Amino acid sequence: MSLSRRQFLRAASAAAVGGSALAYAEPKAQAPMPKRPFGKTGWNASIYALGSAEIPATPEAVRAIHRLIDGGVNYLDTAPSYQGTRSESALGEVLKTRRPSVFVATKTLERSADGALREVAASKGRLGIDRIDLIQIHAVNDDATLDQVLAKGGALEGLRRAQRDGLVAHVGITGHTRPEVILRAIETGEFESILVPVSPLDHHVSDFATEVLPRANALGIGVTGMKALKGIERASGGKFEAEAYLRYAWTLPVSTLTIGLRRESEVEPNLALARAFKPMPKAEREALEAKSKEWADVGVLWWKKR
Repeated sequence: MSLSRRQFLRAASAAAVGGSALAYAEPKAQAPMPKRPFGKTGWNASIYALGSAEIPATPEAVRAIHRLIDGGVNYLDTAPSYQGTRSESALGEVLKTRRPSVFVATKTLERSADGALREVAASKGRLGIDRIDLIQIHAVNDDATLDQVLAKGGALEGLRRAQRDGLVAHVGITGHTRPEVILRAIETGEFESILVPVSPLDHHVSDFATEVLPRANALGIGVTGMKALKGIERASGGKFEAEAYLRYAWTLPVSTLTIGLRRESEVEPNLALARAFKPMPKAEREALEAKSKEWADVGVLWWKKR
């Protein structure tokens, strides 16, 4: 039965005073954070991964990382070379209470077995965890470096020792410059993940998406994308729409994508973009690649310098 005008006004007045059900609106449920299998590791990674190269070791940074985890981010990427080890230390503060919720990936620039093993121990101490989920041989950008880390006494040998001792679970590799080097690396069968740049700008200069990503997927290797915003941010002076560039990268066959964090104010907008992700149609990707071509050079994409 419908309310008369008098009954409606009386009910509305009571709601304003007493907070009755008429005045209450259910908050909209947030969309869940999309997740994808991270290769054969058994971990379902959030498509938004914390990239910690620029985070300061401050209370604000620690608070921001907690907010990211609360928002569904479950992959944390760091390295002892980031911020002079401060990145790992900041994550260590967070991991005191959040360890079971996240997958922790760090790196080593060491090229020898003994050096890599020492760095694993040091990173493990700063992170304050019993075992590192993923250790990545970092910045393997030429064939000579790949040969060095694969050789007897090389970094891979040390990381296998760390695996046997239970210090790390998985071993990966990262590269910024030469897709053919990372392609060769994954064909060895020695690596469970790769970390490579992906963006409409990178598409035009030594592109990893054309051959490396499909091959890694075929081999069951976890793929972490990086630098989706870095080139365009630098080229445009910060005047760009992040949504298109993130959506482009997430549409590629990556397991997850690192997004840098410098300020706590970046947390909620980036979480919202990840939760709202819809794949970008091919025509739209091609249009963004064409639009971005003018900025695609090694001056902007400094990591592509050989």
